[in-house]
Amino acid sequence: MLSKARSALRQAFRFTATGLTLGEKWRLALPGPILSVGGVLIHNVFLKYYTDIIGLSPKYVAWVYIIYNIWNAINDPVLGVWIDRMRHRVQRGKYVYIMRVTVPFMIVSSFLMMLSNPAWDQWLIFLLYTGLLFIYDTAATAYSIAYQSFMLIAAPTKEERIDVGVIQNYLSQAMSFLITLIPTLLLVGDGKQEVIIPIFSAVIVAEAIFFTWALRGLREDAQMYESLDKQHIDTKEVYKEAWQIIKSRPFLTFIIFTIVTGPVFFYFTPFLYYMDSVVQSTGIEATVIDVSTHVIALLFLPVMGSIVKKNGTKKSVYLGTIFVVLGYGGIFLADGIWTAAASYVLIVFAVNYLRTAISPAPALLIDENERTTGVRKTGLFNGLFSLFTVAFSSLQTVIFINVIGAYGYDGLAAEQSESAMLGIRVATGLIPLAAFLLGLIPLALYPFDKKKEDDISAFSNNARRGGGRCEGIGVKFEFYDWRSVQNSGYPDRYLALLR
Repeated sequence: MLSKARSALRQAFRFTATGLTLGEKWRLALPGPILSVGGVLIHNVFLKYYTDIIGLSPKYVAWVYIIYNIWNAINDPVLGVWIDRMRHRVQRGKYVYIMRVTVPFMIVSSFLMMLSNPAWDQWLIFLLYTGLLFIYDTAATAYSIAYQSFMLIAAPTKEERIDVGVIQNYLSQAMSFLITLIPTLLLVGDGKQEVIIPIFSAVIVAEAIFFTWALRGLREDAQMYESLDKQHIDTKEVYKEAWQIIKSRPFLTFIIFTIVTGPVFFYFTPFLYYMDSVVQSTGIEATVIDVSTHVIALLFLPVMGSIVKKNGTKKSVYLGTIFVVLGYGGIFLADGIWTAAASYVLIVFAVNYLRTAISPAPALLIDENERTTGVRKTGLFNGLFSLFTVAFSSLQTVIFINVIGAYGYDGLAAEQSESAMLGIRVATGLIPLAAFLLGLIPLALYPFDKKKEDDISAFSNNARRGGGRCEGIGVKFEFYDWRSVQNSGYPDRYLALLR
């Protein structure tokens, strides 16, 4: 029994043995997490930079982000449809080509953002900031949609996508940790533009080098697009197709689950309030707890992926209930720093586990829609996913701030009242716990069980790889019995392709 357990653990850390090799999974994972660097710069560092260093009035900054959010909600589905309609060309490719073309726009626009002069008029700074943010976001959105689309055809099975997602999680956590050191330079002491610009420039240069390195190893093979290039969706049908997707049971239940459980994944900011005002720990203690907790959780990411592969998304989320209840329930009831730390370990473990569990769902929705309609709409789906997630992205922040405010939290007070500390406990522990339990309702209506996921994954593998070897990916796939394929419900175009 012990030998079997050790064997299973070794297998989990080696990732899946079929499909893409470990090196190919790493190569496929690299282009995604680097976007987090630009995201931190644009939406965290530059926000502080423009108010405190450039001197742009907060009301102008607020308008910049109002315009940004409106455009961000619009451009995701628009760019998604445009990318869907593009054809793969042998000489330049498609998805990787889009990624390579958009990188210079992101790099140059983010570099120009830091060159605003405090002596300029407010309206000029506002227009420059808005215009450059418009360019950056449009390029970043196109890059993101292209990358997600490429990843889903380069790794067509659920198991491969889970492994790639685990690697992405490692890389994202590492990059986010390093890049968040920069805001500390801005928040402590009097920041000076002549010091900040060289620091920003070094980060942007490093970002450009990583982009180049990550995209260099990606190759697009015509066989990957063989089935996609035979598909077509009429422009006039886009709105109809979008509505059909939105009202479909798989999409609707997944989106509702994602929105409702948002507070579960909003844990770091509440942790800071909790450690500062409830536990009254030092900064060093809070940092040690946070870093060590994340290291512990990250060590078990491959095991989490193995559990999800074995049980499927739905059952895996149910299994995570124990960690959510103990973690968030424990931090609500914690009576000291050590019980709070133990609860936080469970929270971070639960968050990473749930992220791993639900990571295959969007791709499964895309694959199943392709299976039933005969047309792959990766860009449209990703655009609709973004449309809904952007619209509700600030919900958990609003809930947290309003709850602690209602209980009397005073940011200027030396010590918080008993009521305020209770409010922080409620907002940090009970609200996420209640949100997760409520999210189990739409999850129960989510129609994909493990068997359904395996069927969809097999369809995706057949559609992308056929019966031979796909050069550039390096995978062999054995056909299923032809009679079972005929009875699978695949559209006629795929039966013809697979035959």
